[in-house]
Amino acid sequence: LSPHSAAGRIFAIFFTLFAIGLAGYALSTAAAIVFEGHHAKMERKRLERRMKQIAELTGHVIVCGGGILANRAAGEFRRRNTPFMIIEADELKLKRTLLWLHPRYVDKRKRHYATLDEVDFTIEERKSIQELAEETGVLYMLEDPVDEQQLRAAGVHRAYGVIAAMDDDRDNTTIILSARDMARRLGNPQLRIVASAYDEQNMHTLYLAGADRVISPNIMGGFTMVTQMLDQNTAELWDMMLYQQTKTMRFGDLRVAEHPELSGQTTEEVRRNAAQLVLAIRRDGQFLFMPEPTEVVQAQDTLIVMGPNM
Repeated sequence: LSPHSAAGRIFAIFFTLFAIGLAGYALSTAAAIVFEGHHAKMERKRLERRMKQIAELTGHVIVCGGGILANRAAGEFRRRNTPFMIIEADELKLKRTLLWLHPRYVDKRKRHYATLDEVDFTIEERKSIQELAEETGVLYMLEDPVDEQQLRAAGVHRAYGVIAAMDDDRDNTTIILSARDMARRLGNPQLRIVASAYDEQNMHTLYLAGADRVISPNIMGGFTMVTQMLDQNTAELWDMMLYQQTKTMRFGDLRVAEHPELSGQTTEEVRRNAAQLVLAIRRDGQFLFMPEPTEVVQAQDTLIVMGPNM
């Protein structure tokens, strides 16, 4: 094209610029489509891999919810090497839970609380849910745990237990009813269910729904505040046991049937050989508190102990 007039030359210039712009737009659009297609494919593969891992879980705990209670429960399961997975439909809540399971983030938070220094949390907070899950090794489902099909996908029929820690007691009631019914129908009648009740008046309802144990954060919080006020050293020990991320002391059950080498030993021998201090013994449905060092452990006992690596 060789325009011979000023108007023709102007038209040619604008036409060329338009053609270049159109070509650039077409190329960028095509690149975006290819990138989005590749990204969607990678997301599908990650989802398939994650669901395959969840399908292989057995004897695990299903944590329903992503609030403060749920992320603290998940953290304790992780410290005790108990297999678990999380179901939460709210992306922000799920991300917050995964952040509190990230060692670097928790260390920064502890330093911030202890010293009031300015701490940069943005490195971890900028990460996606998928990145946080991969770095922490935590399995999750971005789904509504109130939906019984999601509980089934989480393996409620293979699970050891369910934590119902939603922010609404009505949701917790629905989860308990669904989990209990499904576990019975699918051959897991021993499923243990522990739920939270924000309104103490709902505790009875949650028990009726099928919970094995119902916890009131308000009751526990009040007890903790009194302990902090009147028994400062006990409270400090308790805080250390709860919040230390690595090696620490824990209270726990020690079932002699799972550790037959303890049967026939005295409680003093258990302390020396297993590094566990026996605080009480559950025997024939009754508690024997502060047993004598010479008390002999029986095969069907459950020991309530304090020690490392619980």
